[in-house]
Amino acid sequence: MQETTQLGSVPSAIRSLWKPALWFLPIAITILWTYSSELLRLATQWWQDPDYIHGFLVIPFAVYLSYRRRNMVDWKRVQGSVWGLALIGLAIAMQCVSAYMTDPLLTPLSIPVCLAGILLFLGGKEVIGWLWPSLVVLLLMIPLPDFMSSWGNLALQRVATVASTFLLQVFGVPAASFGNVIVLTNTELGVEEACSGLRSTVLFMAVSVCAAMVVKGVPERIVVILAAIPAAILSNVIRIVATGLLYQYSDAEFAEAVFHDFFGFLMLPLATAMVWAVVRLTQAILIPQPTDVPLQFGDADFTAHTVA
Repeated sequence: MQETTQLGSVPSAIRSLWKPALWFLPIAITILWTYSSELLRLATQWWQDPDYIHGFLVIPFAVYLSYRRRNMVDWKRVQGSVWGLALIGLAIAMQCVSAYMTDPLLTPLSIPVCLAGILLFLGGKEVIGWLWPSLVVLLLMIPLPDFMSSWGNLALQRVATVASTFLLQVFGVPAASFGNVIVLTNTELGVEEACSGLRSTVLFMAVSVCAAMVVKGVPERIVVILAAIPAAILSNVIRIVATGLLYQYSDAEFAEAVFHDFFGFLMLPLATAMVWAVVRLTQAILIPQPTDVPLQFGDADFTAHTVA
């Protein structure tokens, strides 16, 4: 009776955390030790490339998402599966192929594969059902390879160029577009791939996917994800128009510095603000449908598998 009283005095939030913590700590140490050099390389690229600055937030968000879904695990049903060894073997094979072919994509891709293998081997499908959204989120920290970065660049650049030229004219700036170059009074503003191509949409897609993981309702999730590309185009148009105004009315060196440095790091908070606005607008427009079935995706209040 005394032991029961002591356990009952412990806050339920703390009691619900100790088992997930026992899982996360050794697995996190193993992954960090195995992939330390690759994680350092990724962190360097995140810091040097503003298009991937969100990489620093992916892992903390994955941990937060796991915390939100912690009550979805029935620890009495947790049972390891030998199929996890197959995923671990696949991750090792991906690293070997990456080392042989000097492919920069396979090694970071093997990180969530290896993590999924360890989780499946130790906890089986019950743990995978709990953590699979976090594993998907980890894919967002991987930069696109060069051959994928060029997909759709011309179309995205052209849309950004035409829209930016029109807005500059609206603001009274003499501007004309030739291809992907905007000709101003004293200079030419090139709309580069890095600023308006597919790479620039990765940040917005990452923020949209993360938002979709936590909002309730399938329509809201679909709208949030589909809004990523229009939001990316709009942000790039704002970036180009602001740069054009700076070139027109201020010093060229100052405009160049602001364009590449300040506006580059401003994309993350801008993406977050735009996605938040889309979420709020969608929630205001769509009428929530009452249901007796609890959400099984990204919902902290899931109760069907809650352990008493």
